[in-house]
Amino acid sequence: MMKKIRVKIIGLLILMGVLSLIIPQINKSEFTVQAATLKKVTKLKKAKAVDGTYFYSKKKQYDGFYRKISWKKVKGAKGYQVFRYNYFTKKWEKILTTKKNSFKITDMCEGEKVKIKVRAYRKKKKKKIYGAFSKTLTYTETTYLHYMLNDKVIKKGNYVSGKNGYHISCDQQAFLLQNEYRKKAGVVQLGWSDVLYEICKVRAKDIIDDFSHKKLDATAKMVLKNTFGHTEWELRGTVNGRTYGFPIISGENIFGGSTSPKQAMTSWKKSSGHYYNMIHSDYRYGAIASYEGRWVAIFSMVDVDEIVKNNNLESVQPALEILESE
Repeated sequence: MMKKIRVKIIGLLILMGVLSLIIPQINKSEFTVQAATLKKVTKLKKAKAVDGTYFYSKKKQYDGFYRKISWKKVKGAKGYQVFRYNYFTKKWEKILTTKKNSFKITDMCEGEKVKIKVRAYRKKKKKKIYGAFSKTLTYTETTYLHYMLNDKVIKKGNYVSGKNGYHISCDQQAFLLQNEYRKKAGVVQLGWSDVLYEICKVRAKDIIDDFSHKKLDATAKMVLKNTFGHTEWELRGTVNGRTYGFPIISGENIFGGSTSPKQAMTSWKKSSGHYYNMIHSDYRYGAIASYEGRWVAIFSMVDVDEIVKNNNLESVQPALEILESE
């Protein structure tokens, strides 16, 4: 009899152990419940882009376009969380929490790919209870959204995809398109560089007044020094007894005339010189940035982030081997 009881106890302990592995850990402050408790968000939709330009008074001037996203109210909901899919990281990111069943997108590139989902929540004993996510709303923005009050983007209660005039989501979508061209051309895809992105951002402003490559080296050196404290521009190394020297940056593409990542990439693809840079087999890292319809792509043979941020000069070895094989 005692043996049977011990067997039952052991079996119960094993079952509890298995359940502890397969049941996800629940945060003390939040958990998800079935739709029967809090209904799923439905009827998620986008409205037409609105021209909100008008004068409210001498002190208030509204200017630009916005787009409204809305959904059906959920009974008992305290508020809603809005998530956007990041095509570059391939992850969903929370972009907004609102008590309303709608919000405005007041800043976004034309041609930017958008994927959104929403869930409702309520509070019970200081805990957040979430309903199921809505169906995904997917579309490509057709308007340059930039809605301002007294020359400042209206952010409160709205979704602003950019920061200080830059749109990293839009820029990285362009970078993905560029890598698609490289894949089709049969060359290695580029790795994204945060350091080169900072240089691209400043260069995108440069070409507003001087649409040329003249300031590339000067701007790059300035950003490397002022932002990262890095002063080495010419990289050197030896392979098989031969010494090579090359700059951190290997090439640059520029474009002006549209905030659309697809249009910018298509323009470069149609230009033999720009396309040469886009699919150059020696390049390994890069970045793309846009500012007010001006685009800059920078290319490098080396892992600039490793060199500049981590002082890892061993990362030049692949570039040296490329030079040796040519």
